[in-house]
Amino acid sequence: YGNVGQNGPYAQIAQRYGYEFGYDAAALARIAVQQRENACAHPGAVFHGKPITVDDVLNSPVIADPIHMLETVMRVQGGAGVLVANPELAREGRHRPVWIKGFGEHIRFKTPTYADDLIHTPIARAADRAFSMASLQRSDVDMASIYDCYTITVLMTLEDAGFCGKGEGMKWLTEHDLTFRGDFPINTAGGQLSYGQAGMAGGMHHVVDAARQVMGRSGEAQVADCDTAFVTGNG
Repeated sequence: YGNVGQNGPYAQIAQRYGYEFGYDAAALARIAVQQRENACAHPGAVFHGKPITVDDVLNSPVIADPIHMLETVMRVQGGAGVLVANPELAREGRHRPVWIKGFGEHIRFKTPTYADDLIHTPIARAADRAFSMASLQRSDVDMASIYDCYTITVLMTLEDAGFCGKGEGMKWLTEHDLTFRGDFPINTAGGQLSYGQAGMAGGMHHVVDAARQVMGRSGEAQVADCDTAFVTGNG
């Protein structure tokens, strides 16, 4: 029948990751919990005012083992957009503009059916190119807007983008605060898991979140001294 849909293939990736490096379900649950905390600072988030705990995540139904319901993106009605302008117009705006300093893209396979390796994702090469083009280091990032269709996606992106070593992500998650107040803010509007995935506009949410932070327009969830954001997509 083929490896179709989303829940099954991402769960397959999570299973393989666990086989290779071990699997700490509570560490992954922290991603969902802290992103929900971020969403609670954004009135526009679909889950605004609805905090959750690690136990809530772990006790929610398993959608595709080992992925729980509260680790799974839920689609909502809505949209997202950004205004792209030339430098002259951008400088005339009443808000601080956001400059694109570097980018990268890499596509290795269409579906996991054709993947030679489920553990190392194409984001590694894409991120290396983006940082090289921008002449920046990982330590220069003030906030990260990481595609979060599932918590395992966030974990593997953090590893492959070079913020921690491969297989070290579970431990890394337990040592960092991912909220907008924390030492490594991630998905400060709540991400797709808690702000909402507006259909095919889901990935654009991350661009909007990062742009708002750099512009200083994130309200209660504003990251202090936010000058550099790292944004990813995944498919």
